[in-house]
Amino acid sequence: MYGIIAVKLFAGPVVVGAASLAGKRWGPAVAGLLGGMPLVAACVIAAVWLEFGQAYALNVASATPVGLWGNIAYFITLGVASRWFAGKRFGWAGMLLCGWTVYLLTALALSVGGLAHNLPLGIAAPFGLLFAARFLIPKPAAPPRNVPLPRIELAARMMAAFLLILTLSTATQLLGPALTGILSPGPIIATVIPAFTLANSGRDAVLVQLRGFLTGLVGTGVSFFALPWLAAMLGAWAAVPTAAIAMGAAFGASWLMRWLGR
Repeated sequence: MYGIIAVKLFAGPVVVGAASLAGKRWGPAVAGLLGGMPLVAACVIAAVWLEFGQAYALNVASATPVGLWGNIAYFITLGVASRWFAGKRFGWAGMLLCGWTVYLLTALALSVGGLAHNLPLGIAAPFGLLFAARFLIPKPAAPPRNVPLPRIELAARMMAAFLLILTLSTATQLLGPALTGILSPGPIIATVIPAFTLANSGRDAVLVQLRGFLTGLVGTGVSFFALPWLAAMLGAWAAVPTAAIAMGAAFGASWLMRWLGR
């Protein structure tokens, strides 16, 4: 019981805090890359595993790669909407409303269409992420400016992540494994960090960050494909090689994007 509570409520805020501090130290691209790693999705799967068992959790995990198409639609929408709302008071709220509307419509369409476990669509998701990062996210007009990260803002980011994960983890348990899997890589961290970034650093920093998120999510797609086979051999210990695969795929995708940008 305590393990489930800890996974649901504390891991996500810690990830948001770590990504925020990394962004302060190394810039918005690194914050996005770390935020796109499958740590929140892994928390959802871990909580489901502890609560409902391995078979149900792996059924959820197998739908996660297809769910990344919702993330692709979300990030493209944020990139476009940031032009409309940048510089406006509470513009971050308008940007997020557009993004979440498109994300939920995409996720529901995938679920209603019976595509949650569609293998070709899942295999194509990492390539879709890279294509979106390379060609569909608008390019920043200028290098993003560095701004300080006050402790109160860091605490606010972590609290926002706490509340989002609490809400979504409670709701998705009522929706069955297919829709839960589609929603498990939902843009929880990518809700919190871009909102603060738009308000404090402007649109250019958000656009750099969105590319980082898309690149990091490649690790989610690749690792969750490997998870069912690894779990069949290793059980819960499959989390260790799955995490290594996620990191390798994410940083490999980041290197590829830098190489293509030369």
